[in-house]
Parts: sequence; structure tokens; C-alpha cells
Amino acid sequence: MKKVGKEIMNHFQSGVSYMIPLVTAAGLLTSIAVIFGGSNVWDTTDTFWGVVRMIGQTGLDFIVPMISGFIAYSIADRPGLAPAFICGMIANEMGTGFIGGMFTGLAVGYLVNYLKKIPVPNQIITLKSLIIIPFLSTGVVGFVLWYVLGAPITAMNDGLTSWLNGMSGADTALLSAILGAMMAVDMGGPVNKVAYAFGTASFSSGSYGASTAMLLAIAIPPLGMFLATLFNKKLYSDEERDNAKTAIIMGCVGITEGTIPFAVADPLRVIPSIVVGSSIACGLNGFFGITHPTMLSTIMAIPFTSNVLLYSLSILAGGIVTALMVNVLKSIKFRKAEEEHN
Repeated sequence: MKKVGKEIMNHFQSGVSYMIPLVTAAGLLTSIAVIFGGSNVWDTTDTFWGVVRMIGQTGLDFIVPMISGFIAYSIADRPGLAPAFICGMIANEMGTGFIGGMFTGLAVGYLVNYLKKIPVPNQIITLKSLIIIPFLSTGVVGFVLWYVLGAPITAMNDGLTSWLNGMSGADTALLSAILGAMMAVDMGGPVNKVAYAFGTASFSSGSYGASTAMLLAIAIPPLGMFLATLFNKKLYSDEERDNAKTAIIMGCVGITEGTIPFAVADPLRVIPSIVVGSSIACGLNGFFGITHPTMLSTIMAIPFTSNVLLYSLSILAGGIVTALMVNVLKSIKFRKAEEEHN
């Protein structure tokens, strides 16, 4: 069972990886339109910024088909791509959100894999791959989605969106803290991808709490490790201090992976620290109820948040907690090593 779960997570991670360039392009266009055009851009294409918003929103509308198609591609290679994309479009039209995209991607992928294994006469092998498999997989999954599972998934997605929009105070803080921890725990890995997909889906549906938390978490690990090397230089080599400078620059432009060398070198102390720091930053921000209607990450989003001061305080708190925690843990490690040596 664990093997199946891991396999599904790998396919899901692959789908999200292919989706990221789409989200980056469409999200930035939408963000820029909202920043410069104001809230009116959602209602018109009569202005320049309204057109920019429309282009970005068109891209965001492809999130569900894209994730569906490439989950199926990861499972069944090219034969799964087109049927899953079509079923993902149906899921998107039904309002199932990314949950529907996940379902259609997995369903089409595994169905196509099964159909590929069925032996047929040599005379129709070409027809099998070009016509039979796409026809059957699209039809079967499409009908199941439309007549059986689409409505429950849509209701689930609508309920989740309503819940997110209605959250405040401690509830928002808890969700934000969880998303922050998920973003930090494997820095670009499968858990991070789940949180990223959830935040992106929330943004595309007009709910900015989850997307703000997800994007806020991106810079906390590199900021924390940069501060850690400043607070206690003796705990880090010259190379690590140089890596920290690179990491903070990467973090400012929305790349968490600059922290990976630290996590690889000392996972038992670095990973718990960045998870706690990211949770605190996102949890505080969620408690304060601060959002921004953009897909800009952490530092770049500061001017567009609903409260610049409290948003900045959340970032600083997360970075300082990360730095202090990792330095305390490393100090304990070095102290024990010295005692054993003596």
C-alpha cells in the first residue's frame, strides 16, 4: 500500500512540475494586471490592464487540464496525455478544481496503461494506439466524471472554497501554518508540490489566504539560514556562508531550493528548523488576516499586501526563529562532539 501511495505521489509531483511554468506566466500576468489596473480589471477587457488580466486568467483556467494531462503522461506516457487533457477540461468546466484534475489524470493514466496491455491482432496495433485507446479512455473517464463523480467532487471543492473564504483568526492561522510547514519540509519535493497546487488553485478561484501563505513560505528557509550564518559564523564553514548569501538572493525571487545544501549536510537540524520557522511566519500572517491578490513570492509581494508592517513582521519572525533554532541545535551537536573528543 505504501508503494502505491508513493507511486501516486510521484505522478502527482510530475504533473505539478509541468504545471509550474504555466502558473508562473499566467500568475504573474494576472498579478501585474491587478497591481497596476486595480480590482476593476476583473470585469472588463476594455482597458489595457483588463486585457493583461484576461490573458493571465486564460492561462490559470488551464491549471486543471494541465495537471490532469501530465499526471496521466507520467503514468502512461503520450497515449494518456490527450484523453486526460480532455477530461481535465470537463472537470474544469464542472468546477471540480484541482481535485478533479488529480482524479481524471490518475483515472485516465491507469486505464490507458491497462488498455495498452490488452493483446490485439497485429493488423490493428496502429489503430489501437491512435484511435481505440484515446476513444475508450476519454469516453469512460468522461462519462464517469459527468454522471457519477463530478457532482460530489464539485460539491467538495465548493465547500473547501467556502470554508477558506470564511476562515478567520485561529482557523486561518492553523491552515497557513500547515501550508508553511508543507512548503518547507522537502523544498520542491512532493509535499511542497501538494501545498503549491493547493495555494495556486485557491488563487485561481479568488481565495487569497492559502495562496498568500504558500507564497510567503518560499523565502523563509533561505532567509533563516542566511540569518543563522550571521548570528553565529563559527557554526558554518566559509562555503556555507557563501551558500547562504546565494540562498537569500534566490529566496527573494521565489526560489527555496538554495537551502537544500544546508538540509543535505545536516538534515536533522536544518529541516525541523525551517519547518518550524515557516509555520510560524505563515501562521502569524494568517492570524493577522493579511493577503495579497498576486502570485508574487514573499519579499516581492510586500508592497501589495493588505498590511505591509504585519506581513514584514511575519517574515522576520519566521526567519529569526529558523536561525535561532538551527543554531541552538547545531551548538548542542558541536558541544556533544567536543565532550566525546575530550
